[in-house]
Amino acid sequence: MEIVFRLILGACSLALVFGSLLPLHPARAWWVRIFDFPRMQIAVLILVTLAGYAWLHLQVGLRPSDYILAGALGLALLLQLFFIVPYTPLYSKEMQPSLAENDDNRLSLLIYNVLDENREVGALRHLIRETDPDVILLSEPTHWWLEQLDGLETTYPYTMFKPQENQYGKLLYSRFELLDPEVRFLVDPNIPSLRVKVRLRSGQVVTLYGVQPRPPALKHQEPETSGASGGGDADDAEDDVGNAEVGEREDSDLRDAELLLVAKEVAECGDEPVIVGGDFNDVAWSHSTRLFQRIGGLLDPRIGRGFFNSFDARHPVMRYPLDHVFASRHFRFVELRRLAAIGSDHFPMLVVLDFDPGAVVQQEEPEADAGDEEEAEDAIAEGTSRD
Repeated sequence: MEIVFRLILGACSLALVFGSLLPLHPARAWWVRIFDFPRMQIAVLILVTLAGYAWLHLQVGLRPSDYILAGALGLALLLQLFFIVPYTPLYSKEMQPSLAENDDNRLSLLIYNVLDENREVGALRHLIRETDPDVILLSEPTHWWLEQLDGLETTYPYTMFKPQENQYGKLLYSRFELLDPEVRFLVDPNIPSLRVKVRLRSGQVVTLYGVQPRPPALKHQEPETSGASGGGDADDAEDDVGNAEVGEREDSDLRDAELLLVAKEVAECGDEPVIVGGDFNDVAWSHSTRLFQRIGGLLDPRIGRGFFNSFDARHPVMRYPLDHVFASRHFRFVELRRLAAIGSDHFPMLVVLDFDPGAVVQQEEPEADAGDEEEAEDAIAEGTSRD
């Protein structure tokens, strides 16, 4: 029995150390990048395995090989904590609290991946009435969803519609005036992203990006034609990107290229206030997302506050922060909430930010170095050159 227990502990130790080290590799292969996601889960399993070694030590003592494996586990745990501790209250806050006494420069944003097959429209309407956001950004809506949300324009008269039947549709509703709305296909001609300027109550104009890039590990499907546009001017296009065979799993190159293209645009905005939100299909602590932050100079309201895991609403053990809102250092933090599940595999997220010109000199933005710039250019070239 002792031998079996040692073998189990040894196998678990090797697997957990491997799973901790593998995502340090820069490869964009899906089987590498999926290990970015379960850092919290791996950390918990490491603690359980270390507890097993402690029990074994008390019962019969440890062999030299056990000490080596336990030590490697300890280092792996420290590595996991290095990535996830910034998303706990133990870490200093990256975005500082708002000092505003009124809401003239305030923007409340509800982001929600509705899940195309979800039919809980009434629950979403109730949530919108309850939270009363200024802007609503929905991912994955089909034409059915657009029809079911008819009438929402009474409260939110400014809209951008790009429903699709391929799990990458977009709907945006706003009570604030929208300027220069664009529906764009940055990398994949079947995956839209939004760019629009929003005029706040004060008259201040803020640029808002809405994204949902293709996730890694998703099986490549038959080419399909994107759905009709309801509010954008982008042309429909066939999904002919990539040379992956049908059934093969996608790597992260398309996702990373799209996010980094947006980040470079944000960097070029200079002193213009910017918010980027949506389903990133990536965790907050991954190398790709942190590179996105540095290239764009964007702040994460999660840092120093919590994980706010938004996916998977149906499986409590396997949850990750996939739905994000990042903002330039013109903004201060008011509120961030994960709302109750209402039928999708994603939780809705409510983010409230205040535009504050004085915050620019008081908040330090992430900065990219020459190595980051080169890596971003390489990732964009790799993701946009697939044929």
